[in-house]
Amino acid sequence: MKDDQKELLDRVLSGDPPAFEQFLDRYRSLVFSVFYGKGFAFPADYMDDLYQSFVLALARNDYQKLRAFQGRNNCSMATFLQVVATRFALDELRKWKRHPRARGGMPDDDEAPQAEPEDTRGLGPVGESLEGEQLDIFHNLLFALEWKRVSSVLWVFEGVQRETIADVMATSRANIDALYKRAKDQMTQRFAEGGYSRNRRAPDKDLLVPSVAEPLQRLLHVPPRRIQAALLQPGAKQRALIGHVLTAYPRFQCSEAEIDRMAGGKRDGRQVAAEILEELVERVDP
Repeated sequence: MKDDQKELLDRVLSGDPPAFEQFLDRYRSLVFSVFYGKGFAFPADYMDDLYQSFVLALARNDYQKLRAFQGRNNCSMATFLQVVATRFALDELRKWKRHPRARGGMPDDDEAPQAEPEDTRGLGPVGESLEGEQLDIFHNLLFALEWKRVSSVLWVFEGVQRETIADVMATSRANIDALYKRAKDQMTQRFAEGGYSRNRRAPDKDLLVPSVAEPLQRLLHVPPRRIQAALLQPGAKQRALIGHVLTAYPRFQCSEAEIDRMAGGKRDGRQVAAEILEELVERVDP
């Protein structure tokens, strides 16, 4: 980070109001470029309210979000703010889908989205706003987390109510809220620090062996919402998560190593995947 940028940030964090105004002036166009990005499609007359809500979020809790910026691995403040603004817009998008003219006021991290479930074979709100390399990076960051955090993020992004997620993961609603927030914070920090894989995601032939590929083919004709309902069984835990990322494989393209991690590393991921898919076939297509 350049010296003048560091000096400005230090003044903001010390509680200097004029410095915060200067900071906002410097990065306003960048934030608006995120909000106007492909996939969000917010009405033009909503943008000012959206921006003001974002400003309030930045200033909340003594600039907590800005204090998370580390500037490691040559990460710039612009890159960091782009990630924060994208996360903010994704949350606001879910709110917008529920209440199209609800203006201002971002939902807190512990507010449960009430949106209808997205098509699990589509890209959903994440894919609408992130494309190509950005989407690969997002998934590389996500699937590097432990399975509980991955699960909380994916099911929330699918519009599943957090009480249902809690039942599936055999935990409390409050714990799901905490897992979701920690996952987002961990991903943002790793991105800011450069601690993530930049590799393009691609089908893993080591995972897509016949015992996995064949039941996946049999599930192609099953409506996604029927699959989701079959996966979201109380206490299913990792099995629901693994079933979800496999039946939506073109979207996530998880590797054998990532499936192993989700399975807990105690059993061969391919064997676990094959078992889960066979059970799912029996449940939805008896």
